[in-house]
Amino acid sequence: MRKFIFSIVLMLFPFIAAFAQEVVGKWKLENGSAIVEVYKSGNVYNGKIVWLQNPTEADGSPAVDDKNPKKELRTRKLIGLNMLSNLKADGKGEYSGGTIYDPNNGETYYCSMEVKGNTLKVRGSLDKSGWFGRTMNWHRVK
Repeated sequence: MRKFIFSIVLMLFPFIAAFAQEVVGKWKLENGSAIVEVYKSGNVYNGKIVWLQNPTEADGSPAVDDKNPKKELRTRKLIGLNMLSNLKADGKGEYSGGTIYDPNNGETYYCSMEVKGNTLKVRGSLDKSGWFGRTMNWHRVK
């Protein structure tokens, strides 16, 4: 009987792992301006910018984080920049407890996400409960 149960668990493991990992991958912002790669680091999920519609400044140099409130970070390149940090999975396709950084205004917000098929619903908010914020739909890049 143990062998039978173990066999079933082994057969189901890839499906369970795929479900838990479905957020991992590349997602295009709803306005098409960037692609963010979500990846797992330890027991949290982060996301970094891997593509920009406008990757350079007017002078041809790489786009930088010039709106950052910390002066010393304003010269860091946007490509490779972590936008999503420390999101934790609940095992049901939802992620919370982290933050999202908006390089357009230099602000950091509380963040939660929910995977709905090939759409990632990303909610940035001023409060942890998510009452004061907005939801963006990001689309999986194949």
